[in-house]
Amino acid sequence: MRTLVISDIHGNIDALQAIDESYDNIICMGDIVDYGPNPRECIEFLRERNLHRTRGNHDDAVAFRRDCRTRGPYRHLSVSTRPYSWAVLDRANIWWLGEPATSVFTELDGFRLFACHGAPSSHMFKYLRPDTPDEELAREAALIDADIIVTGHSHLPFIKRFDSKLLVNVGSVGQPRDGIPKACYAIIDNGDVQIRRVEYDVEAVVARTMALPVDERVLKQLAYLLEKAKAPPPAEA
Repeated sequence: MRTLVISDIHGNIDALQAIDESYDNIICMGDIVDYGPNPRECIEFLRERNLHRTRGNHDDAVAFRRDCRTRGPYRHLSVSTRPYSWAVLDRANIWWLGEPATSVFTELDGFRLFACHGAPSSHMFKYLRPDTPDEELAREAALIDADIIVTGHSHLPFIKRFDSKLLVNVGSVGQPRDGIPKACYAIIDNGDVQIRRVEYDVEAVVARTMALPVDERVLKQLAYLLEKAKAPPPAEA
């Protein structure tokens, strides 16, 4: 069975549609909304497919009007764009965002897989990064009885092995933050996990983003994030 594993789409339908892979099913670790201009289209795209999914912190914030607990330079960007999501999503789509659990277990070709948005110890909120100390990552992996553990949330992809377990962060489809402005995702095929990237029309998404009913300073920062795939500089007063 060939599985597409994605996370952190953030309203970027162009990046999502650019993934040109054959697959039998999708595992999505959430954060379908916030930041980007097309949250409804992203939801509709996923609802039409064979999908396993978990709830991300931004999905949770939109569905239940709770704090997403995003930190650093990204917090005000998510808070500023969230009313747009509420304006363009109907009740059915908002309910769909809040429906899934915060983790999922499944089996792929005899391999046990666990998926969550953040980390085994904190499903929606803890960030696992390539530079997280291996000792800490090993403790996270030890919490789960699975062969493959997949996460997202930090927008920074990595694959690390701890004994018989693979711990994988699949990065971000719609808003990578490692300096590579390409949609990032993973393919799992018979227990083999590969991180892949694909180009998409970044400038088309930037143009649509700049037309959102949001403060222009926020829009310029979002455009920078899409184009450079890294944290934007502080907004000018």
